[in-house]
Amino acid sequence: MKFFLKLLILLIIHIKPISSATTSTTAKFAVIMDFDTENILYDKDANSRIYPASMSKLMTLYVLFEEISSGNISMDTEFLVSEKAWRKGGSKMFVEIDSYVKVKDLLKGIIVQSGNDACIVIAEGISGSEDAFADLMNNKAKKLGLLNSNFKNSTGWPDDEHYMTPYDLALLSKKIINDFPEFFTMFKEKEFTFNNIKQGNRNPLLYSYQFSDGLKTGYTEASGFSLAATAEKSGRRLIAVLSGMDSVKERKDETIKLLEWGFREYVNINLFEENETIIEADVWLGDKSIIDLITKNNVNFTLHKRNINNYSAKVIYNNPLPAPINTDTEYGKLIIQNTFKGDLEYPLYAKESIKKAGVFKKISSALSFFIFGGYAE
Repeated sequence: MKFFLKLLILLIIHIKPISSATTSTTAKFAVIMDFDTENILYDKDANSRIYPASMSKLMTLYVLFEEISSGNISMDTEFLVSEKAWRKGGSKMFVEIDSYVKVKDLLKGIIVQSGNDACIVIAEGISGSEDAFADLMNNKAKKLGLLNSNFKNSTGWPDDEHYMTPYDLALLSKKIINDFPEFFTMFKEKEFTFNNIKQGNRNPLLYSYQFSDGLKTGYTEASGFSLAATAEKSGRRLIAVLSGMDSVKERKDETIKLLEWGFREYVNINLFEENETIIEADVWLGDKSIIDLITKNNVNFTLHKRNINNYSAKVIYNNPLPAPINTDTEYGKLIIQNTFKGDLEYPLYAKESIKKAGVFKKISSALSFFIFGGYAE
């Protein structure tokens, strides 16, 4: 028989779109990302390549976190300090040449003190050389979906071929928070003492914005002052990446301004939970006549508060669904329309597998359909 396309409108609210309130920043590049939905609330050349400076160390840290979590090294593993690491300029942890330093100290030396020397010790300890470690960083970046990033070193030391985008930095920040919550707590530590030298965390938001709990600053003369920051307020987390500012104060003030704007103006809509039934579909010639269609991910998105009712949702699928049915095949789509990000599509899957019906069930179902327009149980 011919299957027909069934279109079910779950919710339609016809409201004239209202333009979202906007904001501005003196930063040359900026992005605000909602942590849960990954929706972009603010974009100022967020896909432009920038010199990330010490924000690059977030990728160094991601690789290190993964090495620890996989059991390749431990927090008590000791790495040798080479002359290259000891001599490196810029921000330093002040490790001693030819000494051995534990990973747990090197971690804080990078996170709190932004130590270039600590990064090189880690790179050489894991990969044998900083160049080899940069290759590891690039391979990991591709796997994480950082499509416009390239690393030439572990520190963010200026290099024309070393770059990231604000968007990639925001996505990497989310990956760190999500994948390694046990390490992320270190980012809010305000000071660390090593070799009898106490240094404070360079993230200014930790001292002036109560909702902030990480991540990493950056500065070079060419790129100006930069910051990849995150904050959690009233159950929502935002990530902000700003670059190209002229002072420490401007970096702090502009980041707080954009974060507060994002918290104030936007709200998350949680429409369906992971594996929640979206719709029941008829099954043709199966050992069951009804199947639940689900999404395998949470259906959530971010809207401006003034547009909170300005969206529609619909389900499209072929009805009835012919048996056999499995849980890995896409059987339809849930489409969310009129979000400020554009249409969002979520594939629909069967909640359970259904086998083909036996011969008598097939005959009974076929007769029921042709005579009564329905299915026999």
